[in-house]
Amino acid sequence: MTNQTQLSTFNFEQSSIRVIAVNNEPWFVAKDVCDTLGIKNPTQALENLDEDERAMFNIGLDQRVNFDNRVSEINIVSESGMYTLILRCRDAVKKGSVPHRFRKWVTAEVLPQIRKTGSYTKSTTDERTGLRQAVSALVSKKGLLYSDAYTLIHQRFNIEHIDELTPEQVGMAVEYVHKIYLEGELIIDEPKKEDEQLLRLLVSAYHFCYEAHELREKIVKTYIGWDIDRHFSPHYLHNLGIPLEQFLEKTRDFIHSNSERIMFVKGMNHLLEEPKQTARF
Repeated sequence: MTNQTQLSTFNFEQSSIRVIAVNNEPWFVAKDVCDTLGIKNPTQALENLDEDERAMFNIGLDQRVNFDNRVSEINIVSESGMYTLILRCRDAVKKGSVPHRFRKWVTAEVLPQIRKTGSYTKSTTDERTGLRQAVSALVSKKGLLYSDAYTLIHQRFNIEHIDELTPEQVGMAVEYVHKIYLEGELIIDEPKKEDEQLLRLLVSAYHFCYEAHELREKIVKTYIGWDIDRHFSPHYLHNLGIPLEQFLEKTRDFIHSNSERIMFVKGMNHLLEEPKQTARF
């Protein structure tokens, strides 16, 4: 495997985990993962992975300093392969165990950072100067609080702070604020009844998926180790594990943000319609 790569090193407790981004997809150095999980026979563990879950990585001259100089290739595992190695550990679902802590750490810290830095470029403070000026003008004209004005931008671009905007989005945000300034209303459609009905259906689907995830956890606890492969398809159990966990997390955030958005849009439109009354408070 010799495509475009970027090496990052992350620290998990006392262990260093080297992650290689190959075409923006994370691949983990197999030795680091196996050592951390306490896998006694790494060779067999890797052989039992699917072919698309493992690969050999050619170490370039510029990266030799990060590896053993005596080798030119190393074993790496994909994100799916890494999760499979964790799943096959005896204590994989036991809270507080090393495999459990490692899985939570990878999911919460490593993967989000790789995906964010690999394909996301933040704007600079200077690039956001025009946006801050536009917000100040809007606050002055409409009698809004600065926090409310910036929340308009956060809601519009689904961010928590304006420093998350890309340079391209900064220009779009300035235009958006100017339109509110000139037209006096949010450039967001009033929530429709269909939107609220869809949100309720999504909430129901979320609970069904959550129950499926709980069922999978019970199955894993009942059938330990290689028994899982004999009784159930690893593919299905994998999809009901980490991928479903990530889906549930994203769905929960989507439900929360859209619920807040519906209430926010209704409230902010009211504030923008009565700026003088708002200013007195």
